[in-house]
Amino acid sequence: MGAHGKGLQVKNHKDQWIDAIAEPHELMINVGDMLSRLTNNKLKSTIHQVVNPPRELWGTSRYSVPFFMHPVSEMSLNCLENCVDDQNPKLYDDITAGEFLNERLIELGLIKK
Repeated sequence: MGAHGKGLQVKNHKDQWIDAIAEPHELMINVGDMLSRLTNNKLKSTIHQVVNPPRELWGTSRYSVPFFMHPVSEMSLNCLENCVDDQNPKLYDDITAGEFLNERLIELGLIKK
């Protein structure tokens, strides 16, 4: 089920790109910005990229089946209560998934304000 070749890379805490390769019987899951916000950054959004394989692998197959999931617009993205405490104060203002998506699309220049 997991990828058996290079292609997906993630940026580590040292600002370096590293290959993200699933071991046999593992799935690779990227946490997105909404889930990161919901968990008050306990699960951090992954900065990632997909790169072309080296020239010697150009004739080989590489499969990827991305699945993107988005909550309904009315869903609250308020930080979960069990993710906020004295050591981890609430990082984000309350917002819905639809409001957050709209803000992100404006930031990316995909819709006008």
